[in-house]
Amino acid sequence: MNNMPEIIECESGTHPVVDAHGQPLEVGSPVRYGGTGTTGHITEIICDSEGAWAVIDTKDLLYKLESLTLLSELEQKAEMGERLFSKEEIEEVLDKAQEEAKEARLDDANLEAGG
Repeated sequence: MNNMPEIIECESGTHPVVDAHGQPLEVGSPVRYGGTGTTGHITEIICDSEGAWAVIDTKDLLYKLESLTLLSELEQKAEMGERLFSKEEIEEVLDKAQEEAKEARLDDANLEAGG
């Protein structure tokens, strides 16, 4: 991992390069964003007139440093692979969808005319 300074200078002033709990952050750190639970590794730390931000590889979005939590390691999610379905499983799903479609009640009481 790259060593980041403990303080970063931005247009908005100086900002500590730490997470929500005061743990030091750097490029490569595994983190979690508390708002959504998004996890990933920091690919870049930048700053602007609004403060210091980290880019997380899984979303490629900017996150305020103080909204992140440093993780000891990042669990790898299992990749979704192909799954073969039997003819019976497919028929069961289609039958259920047909039953639900029959039970669906279309009601125009909530419709409003545009114009």
